Amino acid sequence: MSTDTPIRSRRRGMAVVAVAALAGILLGAGGSTLALWNASASRTGSISSGAEFFAAGRPGATQAAQGNRISVSVGEAEAKTLVAEGKVAVPFQTDSLSQGNLGLRYTVEGPADWGDGVFGASDTVIFPVAGAADCSVSRAPQQQPGLTSTPVDAAYSSTETPTTEFWCLVATVDRLPGEGAYANTATATAKAPDASRVTAKDQWATQVSTSVDPADEPDHQITFTYETFRPGEVTP
Repeated sequence: MSTDTPIRSRRRGMAVVAVAALAGILLGAGGSTLALWNASASRTGSISSGAEFFAAGRPGATQAAQGNRISVSVGEAEAKTLVAEGKVAVPFQTDSLSQGNLGLRYTVEGPADWGDGVFGASDTVIFPVAGAADCSVSRAPQQQPGLTSTPVDAAYSSTETPTTEFWCLVATVDRLPGEGAYANTATATAKAPDASRVTAKDQWATQVSTSVDPADEPDHQITFTYETFRPGEVTP
Protein backbone atom coordinates (compact mmCIF):
# COMPACT_ATOMS: atom_id res chain seq x y z
CA MET A 1 0.00 0.00 0.00
CA SER A 2 2.31 2.74 -1.14
CA THR A 3 2.43 5.71 -3.50
CA ASP A 4 5.66 5.74 -5.49
CA THR A 5 6.76 8.73 -7.59
CA PRO A 6 10.17 8.83 -9.33
CA ILE A 7 12.58 11.26 -7.71
CA ARG A 8 15.17 13.28 -9.53
CA SER A 9 18.65 11.88 -9.50
CA ARG A 10 21.98 13.27 -10.67
CA ARG A 11 24.21 11.06 -12.74
CA ARG A 12 27.93 11.69 -12.73
CA GLY A 13 30.47 10.28 -15.13
CA MET A 14 33.02 9.59 -12.42
CA ALA A 15 33.20 7.06 -9.61
CA VAL A 16 32.12 8.36 -6.27
CA VAL A 17 33.07 7.21 -2.79
CA ALA A 18 30.30 5.61 -0.71
CA VAL A 19 28.84 8.07 1.74
CA ALA A 20 26.10 7.65 4.31
CA ALA A 21 24.73 10.40 6.54
CA LEU A 22 21.97 10.34 9.10
CA ALA A 23 20.21 13.34 10.62
CA GLY A 24 16.82 14.12 12.13
CA ILE A 25 14.25 16.40 10.58
CA LEU A 26 10.70 17.14 11.66
CA LEU A 27 7.63 15.62 10.11
CA GLY A 28 4.45 17.56 10.87
CA ALA A 29 3.18 18.48 14.31
CA GLY A 30 4.22 16.75 17.46
CA GLY A 31 7.91 16.48 16.66
CA SER A 32 7.74 13.12 14.88
CA THR A 33 11.16 12.26 13.54
CA LEU A 34 12.28 11.50 10.02
CA ALA A 35 15.67 10.01 9.32
CA LEU A 36 17.32 11.84 6.42
CA TRP A 37 19.77 9.70 4.50
CA ASN A 38 22.07 10.05 1.50
CA ALA A 39 23.70 7.09 -0.21
CA SER A 40 25.94 6.66 -3.22
CA ALA A 41 27.71 3.62 -4.65
CA SER A 42 31.46 3.50 -5.28
CA ARG A 43 30.80 3.22 -8.97
CA THR A 44 29.48 5.37 -11.77
CA GLY A 45 25.80 5.67 -11.07
CA SER A 46 23.09 7.67 -9.40
CA ILE A 47 23.19 9.36 -6.01
CA SER A 48 19.89 9.21 -4.19
CA SER A 49 18.63 10.83 -1.05
CA GLY A 50 15.42 10.73 0.95
CA ALA A 51 13.78 10.27 4.32
CA GLU A 52 12.59 7.27 6.30
CA PHE A 53 9.93 7.32 8.96
CA PHE A 54 8.05 4.71 10.96
CA ALA A 55 5.48 5.14 13.70
CA ALA A 56 2.95 2.95 15.49
CA GLY A 57 0.29 3.28 18.18
CA ARG A 58 -3.43 3.45 18.68
CA PRO A 59 -5.37 4.81 15.68
CA GLY A 60 -4.85 8.56 15.34
CA ALA A 61 -2.19 8.61 18.08
CA THR A 62 0.92 7.00 16.62
CA GLN A 63 4.39 7.73 17.98
CA ALA A 64 7.66 7.71 16.05
CA ALA A 65 9.92 4.70 16.52
CA GLN A 66 13.04 5.06 18.63
CA GLY A 67 15.84 3.38 16.75
CA ASN A 68 14.08 0.75 14.67
CA ARG A 69 11.25 -0.24 17.00
CA ILE A 70 8.33 0.99 19.04
CA SER A 71 6.06 -0.79 21.53
CA VAL A 72 2.39 -0.18 22.27
CA SER A 73 0.91 -1.51 25.51
CA VAL A 74 -2.34 -3.18 26.47
CA GLY A 75 -3.16 -3.77 30.11
CA GLU A 76 -5.68 -2.97 32.83
CA ALA A 77 -8.31 -1.20 30.71
CA GLU A 78 -8.40 -3.95 28.11
CA ALA A 79 -8.38 -6.65 30.82
CA LYS A 80 -11.47 -5.11 32.44
CA THR A 81 -13.33 -5.26 29.13
CA LEU A 82 -12.15 -8.83 28.63
CA VAL A 83 -13.50 -9.92 32.02
CA ALA A 84 -16.78 -8.04 31.65
CA GLU A 85 -17.55 -9.18 28.10
CA GLY A 86 -15.39 -12.26 27.63
CA LYS A 87 -13.73 -10.65 24.61
CA VAL A 88 -11.87 -7.55 23.50
CA ALA A 89 -10.60 -6.17 20.19
CA VAL A 90 -7.79 -3.60 20.19
CA PRO A 91 -6.80 -1.77 16.96
CA PHE A 92 -3.32 -0.49 16.13
CA GLN A 93 -2.05 1.83 13.39
CA THR A 94 1.29 2.05 11.62
CA ASP A 95 2.64 4.88 9.43
CA SER A 96 5.53 4.12 7.07
CA LEU A 97 7.56 6.34 4.74
CA SER A 98 10.79 5.68 2.87
CA GLN A 99 11.92 7.98 0.08
CA GLY A 100 14.59 7.38 -2.52
CA ASN A 101 15.47 3.79 -3.35
CA LEU A 102 14.99 2.17 0.05
CA GLY A 103 11.96 0.01 0.77
CA LEU A 104 10.58 -0.46 4.29
CA ARG A 105 9.17 -3.55 6.00
CA TYR A 106 8.19 -4.26 9.59
CA THR A 107 7.16 -7.08 11.89
CA VAL A 108 4.55 -7.14 14.66
CA GLU A 109 5.27 -9.21 17.76
CA GLY A 110 3.11 -9.88 20.80
CA PRO A 111 4.37 -11.16 24.17
CA ALA A 112 5.90 -14.62 24.19
CA ASP A 113 4.30 -15.09 27.61
CA TRP A 114 1.14 -13.20 28.59
CA GLY A 115 1.62 -14.10 32.27
CA ASP A 116 -0.83 -15.42 34.85
CA GLY A 117 -3.43 -12.68 34.62
CA VAL A 118 -6.50 -12.16 32.46
CA PHE A 119 -4.64 -12.15 29.15
CA GLY A 120 -2.67 -15.21 30.22
CA ALA A 121 -5.93 -17.13 30.52
CA SER A 122 -7.17 -15.92 27.15
CA ASP A 123 -6.80 -16.95 23.53
CA THR A 124 -5.12 -14.15 21.59
CA VAL A 125 -4.47 -13.44 17.91
CA ILE A 126 -3.00 -10.46 16.03
CA PHE A 127 -3.98 -9.90 12.39
CA PRO A 128 -4.05 -7.15 9.73
CA VAL A 129 -7.27 -5.30 8.94
CA ALA A 130 -8.28 -2.75 6.32
CA GLY A 131 -9.11 -0.07 8.86
CA ALA A 132 -9.52 0.57 12.59
CA ALA A 133 -13.29 0.02 12.32
CA ASP A 134 -12.63 -3.47 10.93
CA CYS A 135 -10.93 -4.59 14.15
CA SER A 136 -13.54 -6.85 15.72
CA VAL A 137 -13.80 -10.24 17.41
CA SER A 138 -15.94 -11.57 14.56
CA ARG A 139 -13.11 -10.97 12.06
CA ALA A 140 -10.47 -12.86 14.04
CA PRO A 141 -8.91 -15.74 12.06
CA GLN A 142 -8.75 -19.25 13.47
CA GLN A 143 -4.98 -19.43 12.93
CA GLN A 144 -2.33 -16.80 13.60
CA PRO A 145 -1.43 -15.17 10.23
CA GLY A 146 1.95 -13.80 9.21
CA LEU A 147 3.04 -10.71 11.10
CA THR A 148 5.35 -9.06 8.55
CA SER A 149 4.30 -6.28 6.19
CA THR A 150 6.10 -4.41 3.40
CA PRO A 151 4.16 -1.16 3.01
CA VAL A 152 6.91 0.53 0.94
CA ASP A 153 8.77 -1.24 -1.86
CA ALA A 154 12.24 -0.23 -3.03
CA ALA A 155 11.13 1.62 -6.17
CA TYR A 156 12.21 5.27 -6.29
CA SER A 157 9.80 7.47 -4.38
CA SER A 158 9.58 11.11 -3.33
CA THR A 159 6.19 10.93 -1.66
CA GLU A 160 5.77 12.84 1.58
CA THR A 161 2.65 10.92 2.60
CA PRO A 162 3.18 7.90 4.89
CA THR A 163 1.50 4.61 4.08
CA THR A 164 -0.96 3.76 6.85
CA GLU A 165 -1.87 0.22 7.85
CA PHE A 166 -3.95 -1.25 10.65
CA TRP A 167 -3.66 -4.32 12.88
CA CYS A 168 -6.02 -5.90 15.39
CA LEU A 169 -5.45 -7.77 18.64
CA VAL A 170 -8.36 -9.99 19.66
CA ALA A 171 -8.51 -11.79 23.00
CA THR A 172 -11.28 -14.09 24.19
CA VAL A 173 -11.69 -15.92 27.48
CA ASP A 174 -14.19 -18.61 28.51
CA ARG A 175 -13.14 -19.13 32.11
CA LEU A 176 -10.59 -17.45 34.35
CA PRO A 177 -8.34 -19.46 36.69
CA GLY A 178 -10.30 -20.79 39.69
CA GLU A 179 -13.65 -19.83 38.18
CA GLY A 180 -16.51 -22.31 37.84
CA ALA A 181 -19.32 -24.12 39.61
CA TYR A 182 -19.12 -26.26 42.75
CA ALA A 183 -21.77 -28.75 43.85
CA ASN A 184 -21.94 -31.09 46.85
CA THR A 185 -24.32 -33.74 48.13
CA ALA A 186 -24.45 -34.82 51.78
CA THR A 187 -26.04 -38.13 52.78
CA ALA A 188 -26.91 -39.25 56.33
CA THR A 189 -28.24 -42.66 57.38
CA ALA A 190 -29.70 -43.54 60.79
CA LYS A 191 -31.74 -46.29 62.49
CA ALA A 192 -35.28 -45.40 63.51
CA PRO A 193 -36.82 -46.56 66.82
CA ASP A 194 -38.62 -49.33 64.95
CA ALA A 195 -35.21 -50.57 63.71
CA SER A 196 -35.77 -49.36 60.15
CA ARG A 197 -33.05 -47.44 58.41
CA VAL A 198 -33.68 -43.81 57.52
CA THR A 199 -31.63 -41.97 54.87
CA ALA A 200 -31.62 -38.20 54.20
CA LYS A 201 -29.84 -36.24 51.48
CA ASP A 202 -29.03 -32.58 51.10
CA GLN A 203 -27.56 -30.88 48.02
CA TRP A 204 -26.11 -27.44 47.48
CA ALA A 205 -24.23 -25.64 44.72
CA THR A 206 -22.51 -22.33 44.22
CA GLN A 207 -20.56 -20.38 41.63
CA VAL A 208 -16.90 -19.96 42.46
CA SER A 209 -15.40 -16.67 41.36
CA THR A 210 -11.81 -16.18 40.28
CA SER A 211 -9.14 -14.48 42.33
CA VAL A 212 -7.70 -12.92 39.16
CA ASP A 213 -8.33 -9.17 39.28
CA PRO A 214 -8.13 -7.18 36.01
CA ALA A 215 -7.00 -4.18 38.04
CA ASP A 216 -3.77 -6.09 38.68
CA GLU A 217 -3.14 -6.79 35.00
CA PRO A 218 0.37 -5.68 33.99
CA ASP A 219 1.11 -3.86 30.75
CA HIS A 220 1.83 -6.15 27.81
CA GLN A 221 3.91 -4.82 24.92
CA ILE A 222 2.99 -5.21 21.26
CA THR A 223 6.26 -4.43 19.48
CA PHE A 224 6.68 -3.13 15.93
CA THR A 225 10.20 -3.49 14.49
CA TYR A 226 11.11 -2.09 11.08
CA GLU A 227 14.01 -2.17 8.64
CA THR A 228 14.79 -0.72 5.24
CA PHE A 229 16.07 -2.63 2.23
CA ARG A 230 17.53 -1.90 -1.19
CA PRO A 231 16.21 -2.92 -4.60
CA GLY A 232 16.80 -6.59 -5.33
CA GLU A 233 16.90 -7.68 -1.70
CA VAL A 234 14.50 -10.50 -0.91
CA THR A 235 11.54 -9.49 1.23
CA PRO A 236 9.85 -11.95 3.62
